[in-house]
Amino acid sequence: MKNLFIFICIFLFCAESYSQNKTWKCINEKEETLFTIEAKRVYPFSNGLARIYRQELINNTWIHGYGYIDTTGQIVIPCIYKKANDFVGDFVWVRKKGNEHYTLIDKKGNVIPTKKYKKVGYFYEFQKDICAVYEDGRMGFVDMSGKEIIPCKYMGQSYFKEGLACIAEYDAPKEKYGFMNSKGEFEIPIQFYQGGVTSFNEGLVRAKINGKTVLINNKGETIFKTNKGNIISQNFGLIRIITKPNRKGWGWINFKDEFVISPIYDDATPFNKDGYAVVEKNGLKGLIDTTGKIILDFKYETIYSDISKDGYIMGVYPSEKPIPLLYAKKDYFNANFDKIEMHGMLHIYSADNGNLMPFIDINKKYGYVNRDFNVVIISQYEKAKEFTEGKAWALP
Repeated sequence: MKNLFIFICIFLFCAESYSQNKTWKCINEKEETLFTIEAKRVYPFSNGLARIYRQELINNTWIHGYGYIDTTGQIVIPCIYKKANDFVGDFVWVRKKGNEHYTLIDKKGNVIPTKKYKKVGYFYEFQKDICAVYEDGRMGFVDMSGKEIIPCKYMGQSYFKEGLACIAEYDAPKEKYGFMNSKGEFEIPIQFYQGGVTSFNEGLVRAKINGKTVLINNKGETIFKTNKGNIISQNFGLIRIITKPNRKGWGWINFKDEFVISPIYDDATPFNKDGYAVVEKNGLKGLIDTTGKIILDFKYETIYSDISKDGYIMGVYPSEKPIPLLYAKKDYFNANFDKIEMHGMLHIYSADNGNLMPFIDINKKYGYVNRDFNVVIISQYEKAKEFTEGKAWALP
Protein backbone atom coordinates (compact mmCIF):
# COMPACT_ATOMS: atom_id res chain seq x y z
CA MET A 1 0.00 0.00 0.00
CA LYS A 2 2.87 2.35 0.82
CA ASN A 3 4.47 1.72 -2.57
CA LEU A 4 1.13 2.36 -4.27
CA PHE A 5 0.79 5.67 -2.41
CA ILE A 6 4.30 6.69 -3.50
CA PHE A 7 3.53 5.70 -7.09
CA ILE A 8 0.34 7.79 -7.10
CA CYS A 9 2.18 10.81 -5.67
CA ILE A 10 4.91 10.51 -8.28
CA PHE A 11 2.31 10.13 -11.04
CA LEU A 12 0.35 13.18 -9.88
CA PHE A 13 3.55 15.25 -9.55
CA CYS A 14 4.72 14.26 -13.02
CA ALA A 15 1.28 14.86 -14.50
CA GLU A 16 1.08 18.31 -12.92
CA SER A 17 4.58 19.32 -14.01
CA TYR A 18 4.06 17.85 -17.47
CA SER A 19 0.95 19.99 -18.02
CA GLN A 20 2.48 23.24 -16.86
CA ASN A 21 1.18 25.72 -19.35
CA LYS A 22 1.70 29.33 -18.32
CA THR A 23 -0.41 32.40 -18.92
CA TRP A 24 1.57 34.60 -21.30
CA LYS A 25 0.58 38.18 -22.09
CA CYS A 26 1.08 39.55 -25.57
CA ILE A 27 1.80 43.28 -25.18
CA ASN A 28 2.49 46.19 -27.50
CA GLU A 29 5.17 48.84 -27.03
CA LYS A 30 2.75 50.92 -24.93
CA GLU A 31 2.46 47.92 -22.57
CA GLU A 32 -1.15 47.38 -23.53
CA THR A 33 -2.27 43.75 -23.28
CA LEU A 34 -3.44 42.55 -26.69
CA PHE A 35 -4.45 39.08 -25.48
CA THR A 36 -3.29 36.21 -23.25
CA ILE A 37 -2.50 32.63 -24.19
CA GLU A 38 -2.00 29.44 -22.19
CA ALA A 39 1.21 27.79 -23.38
CA LYS A 40 4.38 26.27 -22.02
CA ARG A 41 6.62 28.09 -24.49
CA VAL A 42 6.06 31.01 -26.83
CA TYR A 43 8.11 32.35 -29.73
CA PRO A 44 8.35 35.72 -31.54
CA PHE A 45 5.81 36.72 -34.16
CA SER A 46 7.05 36.08 -37.68
CA ASN A 47 5.07 36.98 -40.79
CA GLY A 48 1.90 37.46 -38.75
CA LEU A 49 2.00 34.17 -36.82
CA ALA A 50 3.66 33.09 -33.58
CA ARG A 51 4.76 29.56 -32.81
CA ILE A 52 3.74 28.20 -29.40
CA TYR A 53 4.26 24.95 -27.51
CA ARG A 54 1.14 23.90 -25.62
CA GLN A 55 0.04 20.90 -23.56
CA GLU A 56 -3.51 19.79 -22.92
CA LEU A 57 -5.15 16.79 -21.24
CA ILE A 58 -7.96 15.64 -23.52
CA ASN A 59 -9.89 12.42 -22.77
CA ASN A 60 -7.15 11.32 -20.35
CA THR A 61 -4.53 11.74 -23.09
CA TRP A 62 -1.84 14.37 -23.14
CA ILE A 63 -1.89 16.33 -26.38
CA HIS A 64 1.19 18.45 -26.72
CA GLY A 65 3.27 20.02 -29.43
CA TYR A 66 3.93 23.08 -31.54
CA GLY A 67 1.23 25.09 -33.26
CA TYR A 68 0.63 28.67 -34.41
CA ILE A 69 -1.53 31.60 -33.32
CA ASP A 70 -2.43 34.78 -35.17
CA THR A 71 -2.19 38.40 -33.95
CA THR A 72 -5.54 38.10 -32.11
CA GLY A 73 -4.37 35.09 -30.11
CA GLN A 74 -6.48 32.57 -32.05
CA ILE A 75 -4.91 29.15 -32.66
CA VAL A 76 -4.91 28.87 -36.45
CA ILE A 77 -2.77 25.71 -36.68
CA PRO A 78 -3.30 23.18 -33.86
CA CYS A 79 -0.49 22.28 -31.46
CA ILE A 80 0.16 18.78 -32.79
CA TYR A 81 3.70 18.96 -34.14
CA LYS A 82 6.86 17.63 -32.52
CA LYS A 83 9.08 19.88 -34.66
CA ALA A 84 8.24 23.20 -36.28
CA ASN A 85 9.94 26.41 -37.36
CA ASP A 86 8.74 30.00 -37.66
CA PHE A 87 6.93 31.29 -40.74
CA VAL A 88 9.59 33.39 -42.44
CA GLY A 89 7.47 33.32 -45.60
CA ASP A 90 4.12 31.70 -46.30
CA PHE A 91 5.24 28.08 -45.82
CA VAL A 92 6.99 26.07 -43.12
CA TRP A 93 8.18 22.51 -42.50
CA VAL A 94 6.62 20.58 -39.57
CA ARG A 95 6.84 17.03 -38.30
CA LYS A 96 4.44 15.04 -36.12
CA LYS A 97 5.54 12.69 -33.35
CA GLY A 98 6.10 9.19 -34.69
CA ASN A 99 6.53 10.43 -38.25
CA GLU A 100 10.01 10.24 -39.78
CA HIS A 101 9.21 12.64 -42.60
CA TYR A 102 8.55 16.37 -42.70
CA THR A 103 5.37 17.96 -44.01
CA LEU A 104 5.19 21.31 -45.80
CA ILE A 105 2.21 23.46 -44.73
CA ASP A 106 0.91 26.95 -45.49
CA LYS A 107 -0.27 29.61 -43.03
CA LYS A 108 -3.72 28.00 -42.79
CA GLY A 109 -2.27 24.60 -41.99
CA ASN A 110 -2.99 23.17 -45.44
CA VAL A 111 -0.60 20.40 -46.48
CA ILE A 112 1.47 20.98 -49.61
CA PRO A 113 2.15 17.56 -51.22
CA THR A 114 5.86 16.72 -51.48
CA LYS A 115 8.09 13.70 -51.66
CA LYS A 116 9.03 12.20 -48.30
CA TYR A 117 12.07 13.90 -46.75
CA LYS A 118 13.66 13.01 -43.42
CA LYS A 119 15.81 16.15 -43.53
CA VAL A 120 14.88 19.62 -44.79
CA GLY A 121 16.48 23.04 -44.83
CA TYR A 122 15.21 26.48 -43.85
CA PHE A 123 13.44 29.38 -45.45
CA TYR A 124 15.22 32.73 -45.25
CA GLU A 125 14.20 36.37 -45.52
CA PHE A 126 16.12 36.53 -48.79
CA GLN A 127 14.83 33.12 -49.96
CA LYS A 128 11.17 32.47 -49.16
CA ASP A 129 10.06 30.57 -52.27
CA ILE A 130 12.60 27.75 -52.50
CA CYS A 131 14.02 25.44 -49.85
CA ALA A 132 16.71 22.78 -49.57
CA VAL A 133 15.69 19.15 -49.02
CA TYR A 134 17.80 16.02 -48.57
CA GLU A 135 17.73 12.35 -49.56
CA ASP A 136 20.48 10.09 -48.17
CA GLY A 137 22.64 13.16 -47.55
CA ARG A 138 22.18 14.48 -51.07
CA MET A 139 20.75 17.97 -51.39
CA GLY A 140 18.13 19.33 -53.76
CA PHE A 141 15.48 22.06 -53.69
CA VAL A 142 11.67 22.26 -53.76
CA ASP A 143 9.49 25.21 -54.71
CA MET A 144 6.31 26.31 -52.97
CA SER A 145 4.14 23.93 -54.96
CA GLY A 146 6.12 21.11 -53.32
CA LYS A 147 7.77 20.18 -56.61
CA GLU A 148 11.42 19.11 -56.49
CA ILE A 149 12.79 21.59 -59.01
CA ILE A 150 16.46 20.73 -58.37
CA PRO A 151 17.06 16.98 -57.86
CA CYS A 152 18.72 15.64 -54.73
CA LYS A 153 22.17 14.90 -56.09
CA TYR A 154 24.26 17.79 -54.77
CA MET A 155 26.13 19.07 -51.73
CA GLY A 156 27.07 22.59 -50.68
CA GLN A 157 25.13 25.72 -49.81
CA SER A 158 21.47 25.40 -48.92
CA TYR A 159 20.69 28.97 -49.95
CA PHE A 160 21.23 31.33 -52.88
CA LYS A 161 23.01 34.63 -52.11
CA GLU A 162 22.84 37.23 -54.85
CA GLY A 163 21.14 34.55 -56.96
CA LEU A 164 23.86 31.88 -56.73
CA ALA A 165 24.85 29.00 -54.44
CA CYS A 166 28.20 27.21 -54.19
CA ILE A 167 27.36 23.62 -55.19
CA ALA A 168 29.18 20.33 -55.88
CA GLU A 169 27.91 17.03 -57.26
CA TYR A 170 27.57 14.60 -54.35
CA ASP A 171 28.84 11.50 -56.18
CA ALA A 172 31.59 13.19 -58.20
CA PRO A 173 35.02 11.47 -57.88
CA LYS A 174 36.60 14.80 -56.91
CA GLU A 175 34.94 17.44 -54.75
CA LYS A 176 34.84 20.41 -57.07
CA TYR A 177 32.40 23.29 -56.86
CA GLY A 178 30.61 25.64 -59.19
CA PHE A 179 27.87 28.24 -58.71
CA MET A 180 24.26 27.32 -59.45
CA ASN A 181 21.18 29.53 -59.83
CA SER A 182 17.76 28.71 -58.34
CA LYS A 183 16.67 27.09 -61.63
CA GLY A 184 19.35 24.42 -61.21
CA GLU A 185 21.61 25.87 -63.89
CA PHE A 186 25.36 26.22 -63.31
CA GLU A 187 26.10 29.83 -64.25
CA ILE A 188 29.72 29.22 -63.24
CA PRO A 189 30.75 25.64 -64.16
CA ILE A 190 32.07 23.17 -61.63
CA GLN A 191 35.81 23.75 -61.53
CA PHE A 192 36.89 25.04 -58.10
CA TYR A 193 38.45 23.23 -55.17
CA GLN A 194 36.84 25.20 -52.35
CA GLY A 195 38.51 25.79 -49.03
CA GLY A 196 35.10 26.09 -47.40
CA VAL A 197 31.85 26.96 -49.15
CA THR A 198 31.57 30.70 -49.77
CA SER A 199 28.77 33.14 -50.66
CA PHE A 200 28.58 36.04 -53.06
CA ASN A 201 28.82 39.44 -51.41
CA GLU A 202 28.78 42.77 -53.26
CA GLY A 203 29.08 40.92 -56.57
CA LEU A 204 32.19 38.90 -55.67
CA VAL A 205 32.99 35.55 -54.10
CA ARG A 206 36.10 33.70 -53.00
CA ALA A 207 37.29 30.73 -55.07
CA LYS A 208 40.42 28.60 -55.13
CA ILE A 209 42.35 28.41 -58.42
CA ASN A 210 45.68 26.58 -58.69
CA GLY A 211 45.94 26.41 -54.91
CA LYS A 212 45.42 30.16 -54.42
CA THR A 213 42.28 31.95 -53.27
CA VAL A 214 41.07 34.68 -55.60
CA LEU A 215 37.94 36.80 -55.98
CA ILE A 216 35.70 36.09 -58.96
CA ASN A 217 32.57 37.80 -60.29
CA ASN A 218 29.25 36.17 -61.20
CA LYS A 219 30.62 35.27 -64.64
CA GLY A 220 33.47 33.29 -63.12
CA GLU A 221 36.08 35.88 -64.12
CA THR A 222 39.00 36.49 -61.75
CA ILE A 223 38.73 40.06 -60.50
CA PHE A 224 41.41 40.11 -57.83
CA LYS A 225 44.33 38.02 -56.61
CA THR A 226 47.19 38.66 -54.23
CA ASN A 227 50.44 37.13 -53.03
CA LYS A 228 50.17 38.77 -49.64
CA GLY A 229 48.04 36.06 -48.05
CA ASN A 230 45.01 33.79 -48.21
CA ILE A 231 41.79 35.65 -49.07
CA ILE A 232 38.96 34.96 -46.62
CA SER A 233 36.25 37.51 -47.45
CA GLN A 234 35.63 41.05 -48.70
CA ASN A 235 33.30 43.97 -48.01
CA PHE A 236 33.52 47.75 -47.66
CA GLY A 237 36.11 47.65 -50.44
CA LEU A 238 38.49 45.75 -48.14
CA ILE A 239 39.75 42.18 -48.43
CA ARG A 240 40.31 40.18 -45.25
CA ILE A 241 43.36 37.90 -45.50
CA ILE A 242 45.48 35.55 -43.40
CA THR A 243 49.21 35.97 -43.87
CA LYS A 244 50.62 33.11 -41.75
CA PRO A 245 50.19 29.33 -42.19
CA ASN A 246 48.94 28.79 -38.62
CA ARG A 247 45.91 31.04 -39.26
CA LYS A 248 47.58 33.99 -37.62
CA GLY A 249 48.43 37.36 -39.06
CA TRP A 250 44.95 38.62 -39.99
CA GLY A 251 44.66 41.95 -41.79
CA TRP A 252 42.97 43.79 -44.66
CA ILE A 253 44.17 44.94 -48.08
CA ASN A 254 42.43 47.09 -50.68
CA PHE A 255 41.85 46.35 -54.36
CA LYS A 256 45.19 48.01 -55.17
CA ASP A 257 46.79 45.15 -53.22
CA GLU A 258 47.93 47.55 -50.48
CA PHE A 259 47.65 46.91 -46.77
CA VAL A 260 45.05 49.18 -45.20
CA ILE A 261 45.03 47.35 -41.86
CA SER A 262 48.29 45.61 -40.95
CA PRO A 263 48.20 41.81 -40.48
CA ILE A 264 48.90 41.96 -36.75
CA TYR A 265 45.87 40.13 -35.42
CA ASP A 266 45.54 36.54 -34.23
CA ASP A 267 41.93 36.39 -35.41
CA ALA A 268 39.40 38.71 -37.03
CA THR A 269 35.73 38.66 -37.95
CA PRO A 270 34.47 40.26 -41.16
CA PHE A 271 33.26 43.85 -40.89
CA ASN A 272 29.58 43.85 -39.97
CA LYS A 273 27.00 46.10 -41.63
CA ASP A 274 27.86 48.87 -39.15
CA GLY A 275 31.51 48.75 -40.25
CA TYR A 276 33.03 47.12 -37.15
CA ALA A 277 35.17 44.00 -36.84
CA VAL A 278 36.14 42.06 -33.73
CA VAL A 279 39.88 41.36 -33.68
CA GLU A 280 42.06 39.39 -31.28
CA LYS A 281 45.56 39.82 -29.86
CA ASN A 282 47.15 37.65 -27.18
CA GLY A 283 43.86 35.96 -26.34
CA LEU A 284 41.88 39.18 -25.82
CA LYS A 285 39.45 40.85 -28.18
CA GLY A 286 39.01 44.44 -29.27
CA LEU A 287 36.97 46.30 -31.87
CA ILE A 288 38.17 48.24 -34.92
CA ASP A 289 36.50 50.22 -37.70
CA THR A 290 37.21 50.05 -41.44
CA THR A 291 40.17 52.44 -41.10
CA GLY A 292 41.82 50.14 -38.56
CA LYS A 293 41.14 52.55 -35.69
CA ILE A 294 40.82 50.75 -32.35
CA ILE A 295 37.34 51.50 -31.00
CA LEU A 296 37.42 49.15 -28.00
CA ASP A 297 40.72 48.18 -26.42
CA PHE A 298 41.91 44.58 -26.06
CA LYS A 299 40.48 43.53 -22.69
CA TYR A 300 37.44 41.40 -23.52
CA GLU A 301 36.85 37.68 -23.91
CA THR A 302 33.85 38.26 -26.20
CA ILE A 303 32.43 41.31 -27.98
CA TYR A 304 28.89 41.60 -29.36
CA SER A 305 29.17 44.30 -32.01
CA ASP A 306 25.91 44.25 -34.00
CA ILE A 307 24.46 47.52 -32.72
CA SER A 308 21.88 47.72 -35.53
CA LYS A 309 20.32 44.43 -34.41
CA ASP A 310 21.04 44.39 -30.68
CA GLY A 311 20.76 48.09 -29.82
CA TYR A 312 24.15 48.17 -28.11
CA ILE A 313 27.74 46.95 -28.23
CA MET A 314 28.73 44.67 -25.35
CA GLY A 315 32.18 43.61 -24.18
CA VAL A 316 32.41 40.61 -21.84
CA TYR A 317 35.42 40.37 -19.53
CA PRO A 318 37.39 37.12 -19.07
CA SER A 319 36.61 35.03 -15.99
CA GLU A 320 38.63 32.39 -14.19
CA LYS A 321 35.77 29.89 -14.39
CA PRO A 322 32.96 29.49 -16.92
CA ILE A 323 30.08 31.77 -15.96
CA PRO A 324 26.68 32.42 -17.56
CA LEU A 325 26.51 35.61 -19.61
CA LEU A 326 23.79 36.89 -17.28
CA TYR A 327 26.27 37.12 -14.38
CA ALA A 328 29.46 37.88 -16.30
CA LYS A 329 31.22 41.21 -15.86
CA LYS A 330 30.54 43.25 -18.98
CA ASP A 331 30.40 46.74 -20.46
CA TYR A 332 27.58 48.14 -22.60
CA PHE A 333 28.10 50.96 -25.10
CA ASN A 334 25.68 53.00 -27.22
CA ALA A 335 26.14 53.91 -30.89
CA ASN A 336 28.57 56.69 -29.91
CA PHE A 337 30.54 54.25 -27.73
CA ASP A 338 29.49 56.03 -24.55
CA LYS A 339 29.50 53.56 -21.68
CA ILE A 340 26.01 52.79 -20.37
CA GLU A 341 25.31 53.03 -16.65
CA MET A 342 23.26 49.99 -15.67
CA HIS A 343 21.34 51.50 -12.70
CA GLY A 344 20.30 48.22 -11.12
CA MET A 345 20.05 46.26 -14.39
CA LEU A 346 21.79 42.89 -14.36
CA HIS A 347 21.65 42.25 -18.11
CA ILE A 348 20.19 43.77 -21.28
CA TYR A 349 18.99 41.46 -24.03
CA SER A 350 19.08 42.06 -27.76
CA ALA A 351 16.47 44.31 -29.36
CA ASP A 352 16.38 41.83 -32.27
CA ASN A 353 16.03 44.75 -34.71
CA GLY A 354 13.18 46.26 -32.67
CA ASN A 355 12.83 49.54 -30.78
CA LEU A 356 12.91 48.11 -27.25
CA MET A 357 15.29 45.82 -25.40
CA PRO A 358 14.28 43.46 -22.59
CA PHE A 359 16.34 43.74 -19.41
CA ILE A 360 16.52 41.88 -16.12
CA ASP A 361 17.21 43.74 -12.89
CA ILE A 362 19.09 42.66 -9.79
CA ASN A 363 15.80 41.36 -8.34
CA LYS A 364 15.36 39.05 -11.36
CA LYS A 365 12.41 41.01 -12.74
CA TYR A 366 12.10 41.88 -16.43
CA GLY A 367 11.26 45.16 -18.12
CA TYR A 368 12.18 47.11 -21.28
CA VAL A 369 14.47 49.99 -22.20
CA ASN A 370 14.53 51.92 -25.48
CA ARG A 371 17.61 52.43 -27.63
CA ASP A 372 18.48 55.53 -25.57
CA PHE A 373 18.55 53.16 -22.55
CA ASN A 374 15.62 54.86 -20.85
CA VAL A 375 13.24 52.52 -19.02
CA VAL A 376 9.90 52.55 -20.85
CA ILE A 377 8.34 49.46 -19.21
CA ILE A 378 9.36 49.01 -15.59
CA SER A 379 10.76 45.70 -14.39
CA GLN A 380 7.80 43.66 -13.15
CA TYR A 381 7.65 40.44 -15.20
CA GLU A 382 8.94 36.95 -14.46
CA LYS A 383 9.97 36.67 -18.13
CA ALA A 384 9.98 39.07 -21.05
CA LYS A 385 10.91 38.42 -24.67
CA GLU A 386 11.98 40.67 -27.52
CA PHE A 387 9.54 42.73 -29.57
CA THR A 388 8.91 41.54 -33.11
CA GLU A 389 6.30 43.00 -35.45
CA GLY A 390 5.34 45.39 -32.64
CA LYS A 391 4.48 42.65 -30.14
CA ALA A 392 6.28 40.90 -27.27
CA TRP A 393 5.59 38.14 -24.79
CA ALA A 394 5.63 38.82 -21.06
CA LEU A 395 5.00 36.45 -18.16
CA PRO A 396 3.42 38.17 -15.12
